[in-house]
Amino acid sequence: MRYSLTTKITIIFAIGFIVICTLFFMFFKLQNERLLEKISENHYNSISWLLSLYQKSNMPEDWERYFKNFDLAYVKNANLQKAIFDHGTLVSRSDTLIGIVDTISYKNNLYLRIKNQSVTIILESTLHSGNDSILASFIIVMALFISLYVSIFRSLVPLKKLRSDIRKFAAGNMDGVCVVNFSKGNDEISEVAYEFNNAACKIKDLIMSRQLFLRTIMHELKTPIGKGRIVSEMIEDDTQKERLIAIFERLNILINEFAKIEQLLSKSYSLDYAKYHFSLILDQAKDMMLLDDFNSNVKVNLNSDPLLKVDFQLFSLAIKNLIDNALKYSDDKKVLITCDNKTISIKNHGKPLDRSIEHYKQAFIRDNSSKASGMGLGLYIIEHICSMHKFSLDYNYADGYHEFLIKFGKLDNEKA
Repeated sequence: MRYSLTTKITIIFAIGFIVICTLFFMFFKLQNERLLEKISENHYNSISWLLSLYQKSNMPEDWERYFKNFDLAYVKNANLQKAIFDHGTLVSRSDTLIGIVDTISYKNNLYLRIKNQSVTIILESTLHSGNDSILASFIIVMALFISLYVSIFRSLVPLKKLRSDIRKFAAGNMDGVCVVNFSKGNDEISEVAYEFNNAACKIKDLIMSRQLFLRTIMHELKTPIGKGRIVSEMIEDDTQKERLIAIFERLNILINEFAKIEQLLSKSYSLDYAKYHFSLILDQAKDMMLLDDFNSNVKVNLNSDPLLKVDFQLFSLAIKNLIDNALKYSDDKKVLITCDNKTISIKNHGKPLDRSIEHYKQAFIRDNSSKASGMGLGLYIIEHICSMHKFSLDYNYADGYHEFLIKFGKLDNEKA
C-alpha cells in the first residue's frame, strides 16, 4: 500500500505523540506511586515514634510540631474532613495503645486518622508530588513537538506546488510554472523548487524560440509557395501546369504537416474530436500523399468501416505516415490495408528490422541502411497520435511481412 509523504510524516508524528504521552503518563504514575509510598512510610514512622514516646510516658507537648517532623499536618477544613469520612476508602486499620489508627485513601491521596475516646484527628501529607512541574514539562514538550510538525508541513508546501508544476510542465502547460521573481527558501525542498523554476524558465525560452523560428520559416515559405502556385496557373502546357500545381499543393500540405508536428512535439495541440468512418479518414490520407499510383500500390480490404471518434486531420496524418513508411521500406512497393471493428492493419513485404521496434519509435531515428529519406519522426509521431487517442500501436513481423496494428477495440458508437 502506497502512502504520500505527508501521510507518512503524520503517522510518524502520531506514533511519536502517543509514545510521548505514554511516557509522561507512566512517569506521572510512577511519581504518584513513589509519593504514596513516602506518605505511607511517614504515617508508619509517626505512629511508631508516638507509641514509643507513649510507652516512655514522654508524649509531645506540641502535637502539630511533632507531626510536622514527618511532613504531616492537621486537616482543618471541615468539608474536606466530612468528604474523607463519607467517601474515603479505608486502606488499613490498627488498634494501638493511643487509639484506632486508620489509613484512608481519598482522591489519590492518603490520610492518617487517629481516633480514641478523647479526640479524633485527621492528618494529611505536606509533600508535593511535583506533578505541576511534570505537567509544565509535558506542555512545553508537546508545544515543541507540534511546532516541529507544523514547521515540517510548511516546508512541504513548496513540494506540493512543485509536484503540481511538474504535472503542468509534463502536460505542456507552461503558464504559471515559470515564475520570474521566484524567491529562494532556506530548506532543501525550496532549493529544489527554485532550481526547477530556473530550468522551467530556460526550457520555456528554448521552446518559444524554437516555435518562433519554425513558425517564421513556415510563414516565409508560404509566400514563395503562393507565388509559385499563381505563376503555375499561367503556364499553357496543361501537363506541366498540373505537375507544378501538384508540387506546390504538396509543399503547402507539408508546411501544414510541419505545423502539426511542431505542435505535437511542443504538446500544445488540443484534439478536436468527432466521429468519422475509417474510409473517409483513408481518403484524406490518400489526398495528403498525392500519389498518382496509390490504387495500384495500395490494396485496401475493408471488412467493416468502423466509426472512429478522432481528430480528423491528426489521425489522417498518422494513417498517411504509416502508409508512407510501408511504401518506402517495402521490397515490392506494395502495401495491404485491412480494417475491421477492432483493428487497422497496414502490411508490407520486407527484410527483418536490424533492431527492436522500440528503437525506431524514438524521435529522429531511421534505418541508415535504407535509401529512404526523412527525419526519422514517422513512427514517433504515429505512436504519439495513437496515444493521444487512447489507441495502441502494435508491431508484428511474420513470414517476411511487417505489420503495424492500430487497436481501438469494438466500438459501440458504430450504431450512432
